[in-house]
Amino acid sequence: MNTQEKKIIDFKTIIKKDSSPPFSDGLYTWIMFLMNFYSRVRNTLKIDFDSFMIMQLVVSDYVYKTNKKGVKNINELKTMFKNHTELLKEKKLNIASIADVLNLPRETVRRKIMNLDKKKLLDYSKSGISIGSEYKTVFNEFVLDTVSNISQLVKKWESNGSLKELLELNKKL
Repeated sequence: MNTQEKKIIDFKTIIKKDSSPPFSDGLYTWIMFLMNFYSRVRNTLKIDFDSFMIMQLVVSDYVYKTNKKGVKNINELKTMFKNHTELLKEKKLNIASIADVLNLPRETVRRKIMNLDKKKLLDYSKSGISIGSEYKTVFNEFVLDTVSNISQLVKKWESNGSLKELLELNKKL
């Protein structure tokens, strides 16, 4: 190295960078995932997000009860959602319980359930609320796309170091 080169300061070596990956990269991919998810709820399912949450609460209740009997893989769940009549045998939720869990007014929940019932995404009767006959379409299209999107998100986080940072976050706090 000549004398001229020795006088040049290499700022890359002087500035010590934080060794952890930038938070903003992981945050950006998360925000993009959420925006895509919300858009797909509105555009693919043609329902508002409160209606989606109501439907998900009914589905989560069913999946919770299913898991008590033994966990299922994705193909087993797909088959279960196709067999709509089996779902109707389960103990059902009611408007009051859904409103309480989601912290929504009962009348709002009732109206949204009536709309979901009309679309056959939920089944509403005097005995309660259960998964509707058309939910299998949601599962086959929307849920499987969402699983794929989650996989892409986690792979991006893994490649940029955000996943490791996220998994070790509690250790640093």
